[in-house]
Amino acid sequence: MRQLKDAAEAAGFYLLIGLFRLLGRRGGPAVGGWLARTLGPLVGRHREALARLERAMPELTETERKAVLLEMWDNLGRVFAEYPFLGRFTILEPDPNIEIVGRDRFERFASPDAGAIFLSGHFANWELMPLVAAQAGIDAAEVYRAPNNKAVDAWITAQRQRHVLARQIPKSSAGARELVRCVRNKVSLCILADQKMNDGIESTFFGRPAMTPAAPATLAVRYGVPIVPVALERLGRASRFRLHIGEPMEAPATGDFHTDVARTTDAINRYLETQIRARPGQWLWLHRRWSD
Repeated sequence: MRQLKDAAEAAGFYLLIGLFRLLGRRGGPAVGGWLARTLGPLVGRHREALARLERAMPELTETERKAVLLEMWDNLGRVFAEYPFLGRFTILEPDPNIEIVGRDRFERFASPDAGAIFLSGHFANWELMPLVAAQAGIDAAEVYRAPNNKAVDAWITAQRQRHVLARQIPKSSAGARELVRCVRNKVSLCILADQKMNDGIESTFFGRPAMTPAAPATLAVRYGVPIVPVALERLGRASRFRLHIGEPMEAPATGDFHTDVARTTDAINRYLETQIRARPGQWLWLHRRWSD
């Protein structure tokens, strides 16, 4: 039954990808956004996301929360429909569709001996942060959580390797060892740190306890690697984006390793929360970020 379910999921996935490819770079994302914002509110996960949003941002009215989640669904549908066109996104002339704020902070890590951890969350089209790193000439690897469906994972990974970064590191024990090798060899890492990890460390996120990935802070503290915070913004409903590069975070050095990791993790969550509050409709509220 599991194999049949996976096969059906993969068939549906390929069918949609083929449809979006046929509709083109503008038509595909437009239809993807329409499908997601039409069907998304009908599924159970929409109610879960609505409850999370209400707990995280109680200052919003019910109407505002519904609008935030409609924007989230629209963005998610567009992200999915943009996968066939990853090779068309660029920061380069003559027709850049990604603009960069703080470009000098990014490009200073293009030299061979200047590794960094580029840290972001599931903002706008989150696939584009590592793509921009590659186009800026940065030697980097992308860390990702593999989808449960192996066929879907293989297709997405192939797209990333072809159009984004050749080095793809899945979140796993073997992947953790590869992260250390990259850091030691001054290879930068592109990490999305806004997911719940039961084996992470407890931090605070929107005022509530949240198990948080410890890898970015652990690597930064242990190896002295700067963390460069990055946020991506979708400009309107078009496939055009703005990448915001923050000032590098320097991990505290109190001499207590666990304290320094905890404080760095708290700083990461504060950054992510600030960016989410700025554009809540462009963050993926579907993630189970908290325990309840």
